[in-house]
Amino acid sequence: MPNAIIARGAFATALALLGTLASAAANIDLTDFNDDVMRNMDDTVKSLDSDLAGHDRKSAQADAGSIRDGLHWAEEYFTRKGKVEDAVQLAKQGEGLASDVAKLAASNDFDAALASYDSLVKTCRRCHDAYKPPEL
Repeated sequence: MPNAIIARGAFATALALLGTLASAAANIDLTDFNDDVMRNMDDTVKSLDSDLAGHDRKSAQADAGSIRDGLHWAEEYFTRKGKVEDAVQLAKQGEGLASDVAKLAASNDFDAALASYDSLVKTCRRCHDAYKPPEL
């Protein structure tokens, strides 16, 4: 019984968080957002997956660096927008994870790099779920 209560509480908290993120996204004007930056990062994320699976150290470092730079752009963009600290924090978290992937690939620790990559993808998804406008 206590586990069911905890699970319901966690679910309610998650729903409240998602509602907060969704309302923040609804109140922000994203018409000046550079979609090309995100499209390039999406392509690079897919490439990074292949780099890591193939143990391609140099390509993994380069792709992770590109993703980190794109996320830095997103961090600055959302910082300028204001009132979306969660988006800023997700971008910062992603930057750190991309840096971790690059460092781990450089040291040939591809298992750990893949784990950081998985966390990076989840972080990107959390931000996209909250802020990515629907496709037109």
